[in-house]
Amino acid sequence: MRSVLALLLLALPAAADPAHYVVAFNSPNSLPNNVDQMVANAGGTIVERIPEIGGIGVLSSNPNFVAAISANASVKAADLATEVSLAPTWSQADVGIDSSTNNSNYSPTGSDAQPMPDSLGFEQWDKKKMNATLTGSYAVQQGRRDVRVFVIDTGADQFHIDVAPNLDVADSVSFVPTEPTIQDFNGHGTWTISAVGAPINGVGISGVAPNVTLVEGKVLSGAGRGRFIWTDQALVYAGLKHFDVVSASLGGYIPKCGALQKNTLTVTICDHPDYILLNRATQFARSNGVLPVAALGNDGFDVSDGHVFGDFVEAPGEIAGWVGVAATGYPDDKAFYSNYGTGKTDVSAPGGNTRNYTGVPGSATCPHGSLCRLIGAWSSTGSSAPADPREICTGPSGAPPCFLYGYVQGTSMATPNVAGVAALIISQFGDFTPNNQNKPHMSPTAVESILQQTANNQPCPTPDTVVQGPGEAILTATCQGDTGYDNFFGKGIVDALKAVAH
Repeated sequence: MRSVLALLLLALPAAADPAHYVVAFNSPNSLPNNVDQMVANAGGTIVERIPEIGGIGVLSSNPNFVAAISANASVKAADLATEVSLAPTWSQADVGIDSSTNNSNYSPTGSDAQPMPDSLGFEQWDKKKMNATLTGSYAVQQGRRDVRVFVIDTGADQFHIDVAPNLDVADSVSFVPTEPTIQDFNGHGTWTISAVGAPINGVGISGVAPNVTLVEGKVLSGAGRGRFIWTDQALVYAGLKHFDVVSASLGGYIPKCGALQKNTLTVTICDHPDYILLNRATQFARSNGVLPVAALGNDGFDVSDGHVFGDFVEAPGEIAGWVGVAATGYPDDKAFYSNYGTGKTDVSAPGGNTRNYTGVPGSATCPHGSLCRLIGAWSSTGSSAPADPREICTGPSGAPPCFLYGYVQGTSMATPNVAGVAALIISQFGDFTPNNQNKPHMSPTAVESILQQTANNQPCPTPDTVVQGPGEAILTATCQGDTGYDNFFGKGIVDALKAVAH
């Protein structure tokens, strides 16, 4: 099993020359006064600096850069930067698990017969499962404008009719050096941001929280790739801006241990600098009122299996302080691709699933043409095409302007569904008094508690070992736990109506 994960890591492209390094300093909230000279002496140039968490990104052509920089007493860890990518769409944290805080009886999800407001709403079975509908949460709470959800992804189509009305372009930002614009050149980011907060406008789809403010943080290129230090920058930015929720449909596997040359000795540390800085950035964001929500990944792995993940961590979903999200299908089953794990899966949400527990593609059935995938907005400048693209033209008699929609599936799709419910909770129960402008609207701990307590409990299937493949690295998955909490669904499938009526 370890070789499967190793192959995933080895599949990443070789580091370019110069290579990109990450350095974490001993101080968790500052950089050394002589940091520029220190890096220059080691043969590098600083390209990212995050003093709030004591970290930098460096480009260097010196093959001995790690040893050279680590000779400084102020350096805690240094290594090659770890790559992060979008949690792939399949077109063809430990947050206080405690079953006593939730009803342990099975709770059904929402009916597919519920009405939806927009033209493609009849296909939004995921929102119906979560009761984010006209007769569900929309009738109680659609979100407040002063609640801001920071979606970190490949960017957003700034001109899409189901994104632009709620998008705060001024506060949106790109952390990808080669793509300074927030415009989405992939498509994935436009889908995820629309899932959170597409407006109710009679066109296309509506989001879980259709009245919240959306902010885009580009941390992945048009090719869907980035570096964890860009995610760190985004988290610190979210904290400084006092955003309410971060939605991250991305991930990677960070090595927790590594060998470093310290003066004349080779020492082994079990803290990769990317692991250190991501933990620091997470706590910085949370301390400033931000609830981070992340996909657990699409490799079908049990990320709590120490035999496979003893030396690695699935990040950011598995990092303490994040709400780790698994994906479910139309029959409320674990999606065949979804990672899972005891103490790792916090909650689950519809993410799409074209297979049932027999593992046969196409065996799942849905009452519309999505093949049990999820529909959402897609970017007009996207480099990748969604499955079964739809185009809606809003001019006279179907003339331009036209807007794209696509059917996809993944934990990427489940994550913004959870982030949207979190935004509704804050909108309903947060503190919005005028003297609260620089304070969190609501404690992240309180938000995640309501998320878990109001989720619809799901039992393990019978039998509890199910088929994930064919096509998966690990063909089977075994569910463990009781109805109140299990490793497939966590505390259950999130419910927007129950959350705002809590």
